[in-house]
Amino acid sequence: MKKVIISTDSPSDISRELAEKYGVAVCPLHVILNGEDRLDGVNITPKEIIDNYLATKSLPSTSAIPVGEYEQKFAELTKDGAEVVHISLSSGISSSHRNAQIAAEDFDGVYVVDSYHLSAGILMLIIKAAHMAESGMAAADIAKEIEVLRDKVDTSFILDNLEFLAKGGRCSSVTALGANILGIRPSLEMREGKLAICKKYRGKIDKVQQQYLLERIDSLGDVDDEIAFFVCSPCDAEQAALLIRLVKDTGRFKEVIQIDAGCTITAHCGPNCISIIAMRK
Repeated sequence: MKKVIISTDSPSDISRELAEKYGVAVCPLHVILNGEDRLDGVNITPKEIIDNYLATKSLPSTSAIPVGEYEQKFAELTKDGAEVVHISLSSGISSSHRNAQIAAEDFDGVYVVDSYHLSAGILMLIIKAAHMAESGMAAADIAKEIEVLRDKVDTSFILDNLEFLAKGGRCSSVTALGANILGIRPSLEMREGKLAICKKYRGKIDKVQQQYLLERIDSLGDVDDEIAFFVCSPCDAEQAALLIRLVKDTGRFKEVIQIDAGCTITAHCGPNCISIIAMRK
């Protein structure tokens, strides 16, 4: 029986502890800050991005992982005969998935799966895949099962404002200005691998965040209650603690894990962005 290694892209926002626990290999996206090429989760932090923006009003750009870097990673992971299931950032928002596919063509036993998600939406699939690998399932079978499970993952989040999305070219500056003037807090979700606005909230961000969480959790219906992820970009620690307690108090999940949004997510969503990510049955 061949060993199966799970790998992923850094916008899965997997923590170092969880990566070590499940033996997950992480491929970092590139983050260009003030002309300097950094690696997401390696030599740049979300706090640096926010601090730099407050000081200069400039944001970093992010770029997909090149084919060559995937080739190096897959070669390293398979050198002792292991197989790999790589669960990528959604192809609908990044070319990293396609680059990983191209790199995998040179290897036997490397399977690249489009997650259709970002952040802990990918992480949800990673943990499922890791459990399958631990049970002795073959890499090809794991890849097929993840392609089924990805449609059950519910990935959504709410932004404080659209400023960071606008500066990153993800929405127009006119739309962002109008939303800010009207006090609109947009909630977005992943639909078939792409981002879509699902609701617009109004009001103070702390109250809106609570409303979003309760409404989103209620909308999940018949949910897999094993685990949910509460994700937040840099924000007030007391507010984050209050919100995660709110999620736990719903009683819908046996375990709620807080995940810090990484540099890629922070660069596009800004501070005070929160998310609840779960899986439907």
